[in-house]
Amino acid sequence: MADVARLPASGAPADAAADAPGGDLATPPRVAPEPGRAWVAWRRAPFPVDWSKAFGRSAPLHLEVGFGDGRFTVRRALEAPHEDYVGLEVSTVSVQRALARIRRERVGNVRVAKVGAAVALRQLFAPHGLQSITVNFPDPWPKERHERHRLLRRPFFAMAASRLVAGGEIRLATDHPEYLAFARDEARADGRYELLERVPPTAVFETKYALKWREQGKPLHYQVFRLERPSDTHPAHLEAPATMPHAFLTGTFPDPDQLPSDAKRVEAYADAHVIVHEGAQVLGGRDRWLFRVTVDETELTQQLLVVAQRRESGEVIVRLERFGDPLITPAVRGAVHAVVEWLVEHAGFAVRERNY
Repeated sequence: MADVARLPASGAPADAAADAPGGDLATPPRVAPEPGRAWVAWRRAPFPVDWSKAFGRSAPLHLEVGFGDGRFTVRRALEAPHEDYVGLEVSTVSVQRALARIRRERVGNVRVAKVGAAVALRQLFAPHGLQSITVNFPDPWPKERHERHRLLRRPFFAMAASRLVAGGEIRLATDHPEYLAFARDEARADGRYELLERVPPTAVFETKYALKWREQGKPLHYQVFRLERPSDTHPAHLEAPATMPHAFLTGTFPDPDQLPSDAKRVEAYADAHVIVHEGAQVLGGRDRWLFRVTVDETELTQQLLVVAQRRESGEVIVRLERFGDPLITPAVRGAVHAVVEWLVEHAGFAVRERNY
């Protein structure tokens, strides 16, 4: 079977963890960020994050999206030591450079998280807890068919209206005039923002990308969107479930070589796409398989592991692995569902109970 690889055997019996009290079905406890640590392990934190604990104080809170190497964030923090700053990035290299700069400059009022802006704004921040959101040189996604990937769309403005204080601001710097026009149109369509023309702080155009565009002779643009009417609707934060999504099956694991080689499965689940890429049999134990699964949502893509293994009772449990601290959205529950359906279709299992 081409889509089943053989992995090294686990040091423990295949069913030991699942049959232990609580076992691997228990959801890991949420832990608030430690005061004094610049790096925020956001997946392990309660939502919304208690930023007063993360900073060890209560202070006006600002968000910066896409901080690059951190020079602008650090400069702002040094100039306003009585205010706190949270920076977001999806680039590991940028995060590492920013953390090095924070340590080098001995800045205590900056926290950094590796997460996309849409997810962070919804999950990590309490209603009306932000003074400002700075977006410096976002990816313009210039092709019309890629507009849905742009950050400053109506859904972002709507979410920001529930997270910013009254009079709070979204501050945009961009070298892309079409993106600027697009963002203005989206803000006007939302109807809660006043568009302000303002001279940008000098440091805005001294960031890594700003200097690059200036060297190329590109004009740079700056726009402020001030929230005039905060939202009364507050989208709910995700809550950690008591147990990981799982199901119980009956049946026998077949010989992997008897299964089809093109057994990839794609499921639509909770407005997302769930893709089962392959199963992997653990050597030394025929009755334990791992499945690599991708869950692709509008604002978040997660690579997950789902395990199917026989228990002492004889039944088979299918569950989401805790490895990587998966964010358990409604769509992530579909990862277990997709593997269950894969096993029913290709391995002849029957479903006894679904818990996802």
